[in-house]
Amino acid sequence: MAQRLVVLGTGGNALDVMDIVDAINALSARWELVGVLDDAGAGGAERIGLRNLGRLAQAAALAAPGGFLAGTFFINAIGSQNSHAARPGIVARTGLHPERFAVLVHPMASVSRRAALGHGCCVGAGASIAGNVQIGEHAWIGPNCVLGHDTLIESHAVMAPGSILSGSVRLGAGAYLGTGATVRQGVTIGAGALVGMGATVLHDVPAGSVVVGNPAGELRRRSGG
Repeated sequence: MAQRLVVLGTGGNALDVMDIVDAINALSARWELVGVLDDAGAGGAERIGLRNLGRLAQAAALAAPGGFLAGTFFINAIGSQNSHAARPGIVARTGLHPERFAVLVHPMASVSRRAALGHGCCVGAGASIAGNVQIGEHAWIGPNCVLGHDTLIESHAVMAPGSILSGSVRLGAGAYLGTGATVRQGVTIGAGALVGMGATVLHDVPAGSVVVGNPAGELRRRSGG
C-alpha cells in the first residue's frame, strides 16, 4: 500500500519532488501525493496541480492521531539561493518528529550502500553519492550532483544541480552550493554559506560567507557569519 506524502512549499523544488515520486512509482507504487502545506495560500498549489492542505504551523495537528494527515510523511521542498537559510526554521515550524519526514531518492541516482542519508533527504536524478558519505537531515541533493567519498553534508544544506564535491568535503548546515559549482577535496564550506553558480572553491569558506568566481573569492559576509 502506498504511503501518503505531503510536500512543504510550492516552488520549483516541489515540481522536482513530484518528478522523483513519479519515477519511484513507475517501478513500484510507493507514494501517494496528497497535497502541500504552504503559507502563501492556494495559488502555488494550484499552479503545480496539488491541493493546499493548510499552513506549515498546522502540520503537527493535522498529522496527529485522528487527524487528516495521520500516518502521512512529509518532505521539505523550500530552499533556493534566496531562502536556504530559512530551511531549519521552516521544518521547525511544522512541529513534526524527524521520523515523519520521508527520504526520497530518484531511481536514476547512484547511492553507495556505504552512504547514510538522514530523515527528510531528497536526491535527484543522476546524482552520484560515494562510499562513506554522511548526509544530514533535510539535505537537498539536486540532479547530477557528485558527492565524493568521505564527504559530510550537514542538515538543511542544498546542492543545486550539477554541483560537485570532491572527497572529504564538509558542507555546513544550511549552506547552499550553486549550480555547477565545484569544491576541491578536503575543503570545508561553513554553515549558512553560499557558493555561487559555477564557482571553483579551492579553500575553506567561512560560515555565512558568499563566494563566487574561479577561483572562488569572498563577495560579502552575511550578518552573524
